[in-house]
Amino acid sequence: MTHRVRSSAAWLMPLILCLGAGPAGPPAPIATNDNRRSAGTLHADTLTLNLELGVGRWYPDADDGPSVEVQALGEAGRPLEIPSPLIRVPEGTILRITLRNTLADSTLVVHGLHTRPAAGDDTVQVAPGTTRVIRFPAGRPGTYHYWGTTSGRPSVGDRLDDDSQIGGAFIVDPRGTPSPDRVFVITNWFRDGDSSVTPRREPQDIMVINGKAWPHTETLNLTLGDSVRWHWINSSANSHPMHLHGFYFSIDSRGDGREDTLYAPAMRPLAVTQLMLPGGTMSMRWAPTRPGNWIFHCHFAFHVSPFASLTGTAEESIGASDGHHPHSMSGLVMGIRVAPRPGAVATARPPDARPIRLLVQSRPHRFGEAPGYGFVIQQGRTAPPRDSIAIPGPTLVLERGRPVRVTVVNNLAEPTGVHWHGIELESPADGVPGWSGIGSSVMRPIAPGDSFVAEFTPPRAGTFMYHAHANELLQLTAGLYAPLIVTEPGKPMDPDDRIVLVSLNGPSGTSGGLVNGSATPAPIELVAGTRHRLRLINIDADERILFTLARDTTPLAWRALAKDGAELPAAQATIRPARLLTGPGETADFEVQLPRPDSVTLIISAPYATRPWTMRVPVRSR
Repeated sequence: MTHRVRSSAAWLMPLILCLGAGPAGPPAPIATNDNRRSAGTLHADTLTLNLELGVGRWYPDADDGPSVEVQALGEAGRPLEIPSPLIRVPEGTILRITLRNTLADSTLVVHGLHTRPAAGDDTVQVAPGTTRVIRFPAGRPGTYHYWGTTSGRPSVGDRLDDDSQIGGAFIVDPRGTPSPDRVFVITNWFRDGDSSVTPRREPQDIMVINGKAWPHTETLNLTLGDSVRWHWINSSANSHPMHLHGFYFSIDSRGDGREDTLYAPAMRPLAVTQLMLPGGTMSMRWAPTRPGNWIFHCHFAFHVSPFASLTGTAEESIGASDGHHPHSMSGLVMGIRVAPRPGAVATARPPDARPIRLLVQSRPHRFGEAPGYGFVIQQGRTAPPRDSIAIPGPTLVLERGRPVRVTVVNNLAEPTGVHWHGIELESPADGVPGWSGIGSSVMRPIAPGDSFVAEFTPPRAGTFMYHAHANELLQLTAGLYAPLIVTEPGKPMDPDDRIVLVSLNGPSGTSGGLVNGSATPAPIELVAGTRHRLRLINIDADERILFTLARDTTPLAWRALAKDGAELPAAQATIRPARLLTGPGETADFEVQLPRPDSVTLIISAPYATRPWTMRVPVRSR
């Protein structure tokens, strides 16, 4: 393929050296890079860095667990690393980087080693057994990355196997002393199955944060009130809706690796879930205001399942949690422990809490041969039949500032847990079996026939959801999800509001999606001249969902009102084209007003699915 030639020729110092073949031997272990140490040597205004490409053995789970052989970069004289060495420099630095390709039969093509921002994607090619030296100024402060390929793949999202781990963070700090922060790089490795070998090789898909899959990812230890700032880089072939339990975070900047957009303070989005596309970057900040155990994770069910590692199996039981491997999660999960300040007083039990009895039940053959799971709110003392379920579950309408006590009764034949997605609450109620809690008091999976009481007080009005947080590949896709709406005190949900919840059509996911539980959703009825709030919820476990309100195929306009339940400040509550791409776990509220009786369409699609699908929901105003 053809690669672009650098336009910044004055900063390129080509040096090609022929290298003899080194001694053969087994690949050395690849080191895990926690991105705490900036690579290279900074002297005056110049960073000197020597990078080498080689082949090593990678241990994405335990250091003594199973491994795979992959290509990786490392500093000369040090082990290869995953992710690749962190390049971090202050604004105004000149970088002098030596790239050595020790492979005998593959050309290394490196993207991202150039001045930022960049209109295009200049590359550096290093032939087998040669070395090149490049020199360039760092450019504008921001969160960037660099990546390489030996297979000629044109984008970071096309790499899947041997060269998928070549790449790392490139951070340019503003002048002055940078604030304490952390850098996290998401990568993945995929190898297809092979039925021609004995025993049959099953497909393998590894997803990691800074080189490790949960529960071997780093656990962050924070203290109540800490100011936390993170840089996140998606150097994988997948999109990832990244979700923080229990708290909102502010997004300082977003980018695509070539440029980074820094938001003014009034324009910084507030989120609990943020979709990151392949090659995307994000810098974010938040402050833990309640102690306990929390997680930050991708909200695609597969990406946190046992399938996303070399050691896990889909049959693992969450009831077997031992605190080291809670919930049988794997892949893109990072644990966070927030310690209370010394002398802090425990939160008192909320008085006069509204009691709610939530049943978790199943019905055979709801999705063909597969059962459906669903939530039911028990009314009165008599429990409904065990096979009575609703998909999605009943909309739970709570009031801001009014405590609730939800008794979750598990009528399934397997353990479960329920997460109150987006709600700021105390850790014991958060709903992650084997993890949520404080100190030694950790939530156990809700065993069949058992119950769990979640107590919390919603602090803000907005659009949220509740869903299973156990064996999500089955329980979430089978129907354990529902809207959760928090209203202002004393006010019921506005009858002019319209909830649009999109989910997967059962555990197999072969039949497209559901809108409000139906593959043939009823029309959305509006009143001409009336302002309606559309409450959009994406809880599809597998796909990015694109919402478009259109006449024919031309998007109309709507006013943004809220993101993930948080009302937008005036500067962000703008009128914009009625088109929004979302990841699982994201909610968004928009104001729609059709001035006269009309018929338009809410187009709901999964354009990037393996089997793309589209649903057209009529929107009628009368």
